[in-house]
Amino acid sequence: MSNDQGNEQGVTASERYLAWLGRNTFLSPWCFANLYTDEGKKTENGDGKELCDLFVVFKEHVIIFSDKDIAFKDTGNLELDWSRWVRKAVLRSAPQVFGAEKFIREHAERIFLDRKCTQPFPIAFPPNDEIKIHRVLVARNATERFRKHTSGSGSLMLNPTVVGKEMEKTPFQVGTVNPQKGFVHVLDDVALDTLMRELDTVHDFTTYLSDKEALISSGRLGISAGEEDLLGYYLSESNKDRDPGFYAQDVDLIVVQEGIYDSIRSLPQYKRGKELDASSYFIDRFIEYFGNHARDNTWHFSNAEDFDSVTLGIREFASESRVGRRVLADAILEKLKSLKPHQRGVRLLLSPTNPETMYVWLIVPVSVRFESYQKYREFRAGLLFAYCQSAKLLKPERRIVVGVGTDPPGSNGGSEDMIYIDTASWSEDDYAEAQDVREKLSLFKEGNVREEKRRQYQYPVEKTSGDDGTKRQKEKERKHKRKKQKDARRKGPAGVDQNREVV
Repeated sequence: MSNDQGNEQGVTASERYLAWLGRNTFLSPWCFANLYTDEGKKTENGDGKELCDLFVVFKEHVIIFSDKDIAFKDTGNLELDWSRWVRKAVLRSAPQVFGAEKFIREHAERIFLDRKCTQPFPIAFPPNDEIKIHRVLVARNATERFRKHTSGSGSLMLNPTVVGKEMEKTPFQVGTVNPQKGFVHVLDDVALDTLMRELDTVHDFTTYLSDKEALISSGRLGISAGEEDLLGYYLSESNKDRDPGFYAQDVDLIVVQEGIYDSIRSLPQYKRGKELDASSYFIDRFIEYFGNHARDNTWHFSNAEDFDSVTLGIREFASESRVGRRVLADAILEKLKSLKPHQRGVRLLLSPTNPETMYVWLIVPVSVRFESYQKYREFRAGLLFAYCQSAKLLKPERRIVVGVGTDPPGSNGGSEDMIYIDTASWSEDDYAEAQDVREKLSLFKEGNVREEKRRQYQYPVEKTSGDDGTKRQKEKERKHKRKKQKDARRKGPAGVDQNREVV
């Protein structure tokens, strides 16, 4: 796979900006700008036809972006100016998205990264009965004009009852483009930046789009003051026991008022959550690092036959939510900081997002007992595989095991190994081999595993410790925690659903 994933930078300034946002949100292994099809390619040297402006394929989700940078002229007649703009930026833009969707469903093998159609698209598409396509129109330049008429953000109002050409008569309201062909998300400048900033993982972004599509298809959304306020409503529905969502099932018609998103952002727990998220980008950098090697085919060794296969491990990491990545990053970094020089360490992590996945993060120091660095890497890879086998026996309900082996921070080596195991097809011989390895090496056996449950909140509330009652409560919680840890060491790990294990 070439370094040149089509024209990654986009053609126009707005397309380049969209591509930049996309890579930061969805990460480059699954995000592509300016793809082409061989439709209309008459000769070997001819050009293909552009499929869309930005394209994301991740597991069952496909996101098709069409970007339109249409000027919003000011003739003094708002109704006329709006009708011309929405006709070009939305109604005439939608057919590109619908056409791309049709081509993907019928001719996925004819999609290419480059204009000359020489580099096939590297990711396999899910079957048509499993694929979930999200259609997104980026419609720019209405924001400033809207701000002249209101004191708000300038984000277009969302009114699903306005259908098709009716939008030409409802200034600054967008609705349902074509109900027969599926819902289309229309994002203006404000909405695009807000969603990409707040929902900056493929899991969080596609979950919001799916939940929004379900809400609108139910007919329960009356009108929203803007996309960012709909997002604010979505975030406000979360609490300590549930993720964000549209949960108000007892409400016949939801009307989202202006200002709810700004209210959410002003909360101290919101700001604290964003501060805590800083560590989670360790996972993003790790994914990009491995993704670049996969794209450029610069692996030291790989037994994978294609791009899809070689990225299975990092795809599991990428499927984590932002809070999930925070949990994983904090646990990994905590382990790294706790190790002394030349000390081996391992951490077993249960995915906070995906109940079938777990991770093994192994740090092995380079020792003089190895004849060469190559011998060290062979030993580390073998040990990592043994840990992954043993992890399956410790947590048999977890189907997927992803292992990562690294040098200690600051070492002279600087290499990483990754293993992906799907145990769904394990035979009795596989389990027997794993049991034999576990016994011989004493890896992840119940008696030597310390298990911790730590709960992370997306927007944590900071508690003050100024009164004696609070202090007494904290001390009581600490004593209770110490007792549980002592009991766990004596009796073995409890069978509880937890965010992570510590070894």
